[in-house]
Amino acid sequence: MNQYERQAERQRTASMRFSMMLWSAGAGLIAIILTILGLSISAPREFWYKVAIAAAVLLLLLRQIARRLRVRNPRSAEPDPASRLNLD
Repeated sequence: MNQYERQAERQRTASMRFSMMLWSAGAGLIAIILTILGLSISAPREFWYKVAIAAAVLLLLLRQIARRLRVRNPRSAEPDPASRLNLD
């Protein structure tokens, strides 16, 4: 992989992470808005159950996406140069 490919990959991962940050902030704002709305209209229990289920599903989705973005390509283990046998 040359430097241009590495730079393009870094830019892609940076843009995905920024997008995840924006989605997380948006989800937080929606949760705050729903809480304010529910408190202002004295919402029944069913409203809170639905909001809690939706928030849990959204958090699980964001967690899975963040986990996928964190995964790095595994590199093969390289032996210690001092412990190699030089048979030349």
